Amino acid sequence: MLNMLKLDWLGMKKYRKKIPLALLTAIGVAIFSDAYVILPVVVIGMFEAAAYCFDAEERGKLNHLYLTLPISRGMLIRARYVMSLALQLFGVVIGVVLTIAFSAILNGRTLVFTYSFTPTVQLMAFLVCTSLFYGAFLSLTIHPTLFWKGYAKAKILGYALPMYGSIILFVVFVSVTARVEAMNNFMQNALQWVFGNTLLSSLIILGGAALLLACSYALSQKVYAKREF
Repeated sequence: MLNMLKLDWLGMKKYRKKIPLALLTAIGVAIFSDAYVILPVVVIGMFEAAAYCFDAEERGKLNHLYLTLPISRGMLIRARYVMSLALQLFGVVIGVVLTIAFSAILNGRTLVFTYSFTPTVQLMAFLVCTSLFYGAFLSLTIHPTLFWKGYAKAKILGYALPMYGSIILFVVFVSVTARVEAMNNFMQNALQWVFGNTLLSSLIILGGAALLLACSYALSQKVYAKREF
C-alpha cells in the first residue's frame, strides 16, 4: 500500500500548491467570523486536496498503469482512504496551531469585529471531532461516487454537490433556526447539553465519524469491484 500512496502523492504534484490555499482561506474566513472556523475549514480543505488524486489518475490515465502493476483494487481503495485521513489529520494539527495563534493575537481585539473565541482543551477537542465527522460525512457521499464513476463524471454529483450543498443547507438551517422560536429553543438546549458534556459529546461525534467512514469504505469496495475500465 505504501507504493500506492507514493504513486498517488506523485500524481498529485501540481495540486499540492492548493494545500497552502486552504490555510489562507481558513484565516480569511476567520477574520470575518472568529478563530473557531479555522480548524474545520483547514480539515475540509485537506479532504478536498486528497480527492484530487482521482482527477490526477484520470488525467494521466494512471488507472491503466495501475492495472499493469501488482496493485489490487482493494489496495487502491485503502490507499485513497489512508491518503484522505492522513491529510485530514495533518489539517487537524495545522488547524489547531493556527486557531491557537489566531486567538492569541486577536482575542479581545477588534478588526472586523471583536474576536472572543478562547481555545480551551475541551472546545478544541470538540472542534477536532466535529471536523472529522464532517470529513467522514463527505467521505460517505463523495468517495463511493468517485470510485463508481470516476472524477470526470462524478465531480459535480458526487463531489461538488455534497460538499457545497451541505454547507448551503447548514447556513439555511442556522438562518431558519434563528427565526423559528421552537427550533431556536431546542437548539439552545441541545447546545447547552453538548457544551456541558463536551468530552462525552466529542466521543459520540467521533464514534459517528468512524461509523460513517466504515460505511463509506464498504460501499466504495462494493462499487469499485464492479467498475469496468
